[in-house]
Amino acid sequence: MHPRVLDVGPQTAAILSEAHRKVNALPGGDHYRRYDLMRNVMAGITSVDAFYVGLFQGATRIRLPYCYDGEKYDVPETHTFAPNGPTAWVFREQRTYRYRMDGGKVVRAGLSFGDPRKLSADVVTVPLFRVPEARREIFGVVSMHSYQADVYGDEEVAAFEWLAEVLSRALNRDWEDDRVISLLPGVAGGSAVPLTAESVVDYVVNRLDRLRGQLQETAGQLEHGQFGTAAAAGALDDLGHECGSFQTDLTELLLRVDDEPSRRFGLLTEREQAVAVLLAAGLTNPGIAERLSISAETVKSHLARIREKYGMTERSLLADDISAHLGRTARGN
Repeated sequence: MHPRVLDVGPQTAAILSEAHRKVNALPGGDHYRRYDLMRNVMAGITSVDAFYVGLFQGATRIRLPYCYDGEKYDVPETHTFAPNGPTAWVFREQRTYRYRMDGGKVVRAGLSFGDPRKLSADVVTVPLFRVPEARREIFGVVSMHSYQADVYGDEEVAAFEWLAEVLSRALNRDWEDDRVISLLPGVAGGSAVPLTAESVVDYVVNRLDRLRGQLQETAGQLEHGQFGTAAAAGALDDLGHECGSFQTDLTELLLRVDDEPSRRFGLLTEREQAVAVLLAAGLTNPGIAERLSISAETVKSHLARIREKYGMTERSLLADDISAHLGRTARGN
């Protein structure tokens, strides 16, 4: 069975081919540029007045690491999505939503973003999938909006879905690389350096320091007249990109921080989880042994494996990380 050829014209096909080359040429991990490229590519094909990328956090919340309204980059945000809006619809149906399906009924039931005075008159929201061996798993959406009606025909939607698949594959490659690196003990980002709130603070401090250095360098060049008008505009544009990239990266990093405690807890066996819960509750080794009717040596053995799987040695850090998972589970219930 031959794969279906994308039903787009030669001009659109040429634009998509060039976009594919550019996406693959970008350095791994630069998600902001990938999102920005996708928006600009679609703007070269059709009208795009607003655009966002959303990554799911559980079944009810979404983080928006990239959001544009017109030429204005909006601050990334996290919110609980409306139960009958387009995000919830795509999450539930696992397929593309189009405004023309219901005359925008689902769009009007969702939360607005960008300028609330502007109403979307045409919308396409496409799912983003992980592709494990067994089944696809939705992890986010990408959405484009127009303030004019009947803008997105079949060709525009086909192009957008194709680009969403290209974006999904690029993000999946990055995450798979992270997973493989995490298997190496003692490597930054690996199992011996768990992603926690503390490590995020360190990341923010270092990233801001880099940005401050870039600002100081640009200010010095402007002060000494080293830039013409065009060069100065380019330097300021670079600073704007760096700020947007920082916001996008931080938003995605916080998503990982939220998910990591549950991922780590899921690595434990059932008996190790029982020990971990009692550890988080503040019980000593003898207390855990008594509660589970096992020996103190067995508790020590379980704790050694838990420390190994978590990549943490301090009891207090283990307890905090396990508590983060348990607290999130309780809220989810």
